[in-house]
Amino acid sequence: MAISKKKTSGKVEATPGETSRALAVPDGEKIKNWADNEDSEQYRQATKLYDQIRKAYENKQELVDRCGEYWNIYNAQLDENQQYNGNSSTYIPAVRDAINKRVKRTLRQLFPVNHKHISAVGPTGETPWALMSLGEHYIRQTKLKSIIRSMLIAGDVTGQWALYVDWTKTYRDVRKIVRAPKIDKMLEGGTIDLAEEEDIFDEDETIEEEEVIEEGPDIVNVAVEDIAILPPTCTDPKKAKATSVLLRMSQEECQRMIDEGVFVGVNAKELLESFDKKIKNPNKQRAMEAGIKSEGTDKHAMIYEVETKMTLDKDYKESVYIYYAGKDMPVGIIRNPQWSGRSPLITAPIERISGTWCGISKIEPIKWLQWGLNDFAAMGFDSAQYSLLPIVMTDPLKNPNYQSMVLGLAAVWLTNPKETEFVNFPQIWKDSAALQQFVKAQIAESLDVNDSMLGKQPAGRKNNAAVGAQQQEQQSDIQDNAERCEEEIMNPLMERIMELDAQFRTDELIVETMGETGYRAKIQTIDPQDFGFRVSYRWEGTSYQMNLQRMQQMVSWVNVLRGINPQQLNGRRLDITPILQFGTEHICGPEMAGNILIDERNLFTVPPGEENIMLFNGLPVVVHEADNDQEHITSHQQAATLTGDPAGHYRAHLMEHLQHLQIKMQKQMGQQAQGGQSAPGQGMPGGQQPPGGGAPGVPGTPRIGAQPAPPRPQGPPGGVHPDQMASPGMGPR
Repeated sequence: MAISKKKTSGKVEATPGETSRALAVPDGEKIKNWADNEDSEQYRQATKLYDQIRKAYENKQELVDRCGEYWNIYNAQLDENQQYNGNSSTYIPAVRDAINKRVKRTLRQLFPVNHKHISAVGPTGETPWALMSLGEHYIRQTKLKSIIRSMLIAGDVTGQWALYVDWTKTYRDVRKIVRAPKIDKMLEGGTIDLAEEEDIFDEDETIEEEEVIEEGPDIVNVAVEDIAILPPTCTDPKKAKATSVLLRMSQEECQRMIDEGVFVGVNAKELLESFDKKIKNPNKQRAMEAGIKSEGTDKHAMIYEVETKMTLDKDYKESVYIYYAGKDMPVGIIRNPQWSGRSPLITAPIERISGTWCGISKIEPIKWLQWGLNDFAAMGFDSAQYSLLPIVMTDPLKNPNYQSMVLGLAAVWLTNPKETEFVNFPQIWKDSAALQQFVKAQIAESLDVNDSMLGKQPAGRKNNAAVGAQQQEQQSDIQDNAERCEEEIMNPLMERIMELDAQFRTDELIVETMGETGYRAKIQTIDPQDFGFRVSYRWEGTSYQMNLQRMQQMVSWVNVLRGINPQQLNGRRLDITPILQFGTEHICGPEMAGNILIDERNLFTVPPGEENIMLFNGLPVVVHEADNDQEHITSHQQAATLTGDPAGHYRAHLMEHLQHLQIKMQKQMGQQAQGGQSAPGQGMPGGQQPPGGGAPGVPGTPRIGAQPAPPRPQGPPGGVHPDQMASPGMGPR
């Protein structure tokens, strides 16, 4: 349906906030829109391009119909593809179970631990810990794990991974209660008598209003039915002539785009009536499958957002966004708001094939098996019903009372028992059950799902080595799927998120910074970064899982390194600190690593006055080795007396200072007793005596070059074997 381009009234209230299109222009300036002039060359090119875009969506009708069949199979919905029409209607969700297991295992590979998903390398060679923590913050803020879960399911069902990445900024007004202590009177002048001012620690309460800005990346799953790429034979969307995404906007969202100048010459209410009703809404269909109808509550406009190359006001072609609301109706032609010049669409086939950008569903080769499985199950259920009810054979001439032969307790049948016979219906359901197991096994094999992933034990008796080898082989298919997802989706996604942050974030952001292993976790303020500061990001999910297996060999190699003679290093210096950092962080996690390996270089002394403020606000304060304990103790005692220390923070911190002071005195007395002489050599592992004498090592520890062996503990009866206690996500022993 085409709509006329005219100025109309009836403005609605737009959603508070700004889109990335408006944020890309400086404050006070308007978005330059080439759709204002219908006689411009850009408008004529956009009009011609619409016919190709619309034709691309029409040519995808077969794909849309197939996707409907695939989703019916995944959601266990019977459709017209069932051949058997009996009394029973059932659905065996074999495909759904297999896909869910694939997704869970793949998700486990991509998200192995918290706060450790990405790595980064900066231009100076140093690890940008602050930016990595910023990326981890966005992973938590956007609930990326949940988004990737639905994307993986859609990838297996439709054959295509697709995400739409944008930046949003919204505003909202909040009210809060501010409590101000009356102790602030001390700052106004002079001293006060605590005995006269009994209510000095009381608080005044006031209500303040504040405008809160929420900004960050917006990541949305996109259905493959809503994507079109020109030409369709292009295998890389980055090299395509045009990429189109069908957006469904509410009336308020349309009004916001009009207010920002992205849409021109149209009215929000008209846009809701301009869409083609023949185009199916995948989201609406998914809601209906979940039991939620959208009749009368999902009125929206369908806008084609097309990213293509076009000459605007420069001598070369650049990336532009074209918005279509109907035939021959470009309602917006603007420059790509992203400084990177990339499309907001990130898409890749789950298994790349030559000749097209779109992949093939994992369900396509096995859909006939699933439909047949349902028919076999329905036949088995019908057979079970018949076989449970016996058939009575009698001669009506010799048994005229056959109509009175009813089933009941202590029933008396007036008939000759020789003239009445009971027979059973053939138990075809047993053959049906065996056939179902065969079909389910084939479906699982086609989807790279094995018995272990389905929660079944492997058939036959196998030793621990055989079970470990089988588990490792089972993980290879899932790991391959996860590695491809990292390469095609996760790595570009993190690059896109950090580019959007560098361009659009204007306020400083407070995030939790884990830092390098040995650094204590802290809260750090990250200012908006410079877009020219180039950092390469990489998703670390599968690498983390592989590193868990490498650590087994790393333990042995450390034992070899410590036995190498320094003269054999040929001028090199042995430093096993990186190995300790790597193993501690991967085994214990980044949350605990900072409390296990503490780097004294990153702990600095804090003046006692600032510590008093931190303790008053309930913040943790660490006692540093270089602190002047006497000065700190005096200052903290005065602050505790002044405030009363209701929470006990000052008392706990004073105890730490007293302990540090006692340790320092003991060290000083020990050095004086030794007369400045160094202590004798310490013991070495393996019972060996260190060079120059000294105590021997601890018996039972491995000798130099020895390989670690699994322990043989004498556990209680029925205890779980160590081989069976290994985490399934960590791989075999």
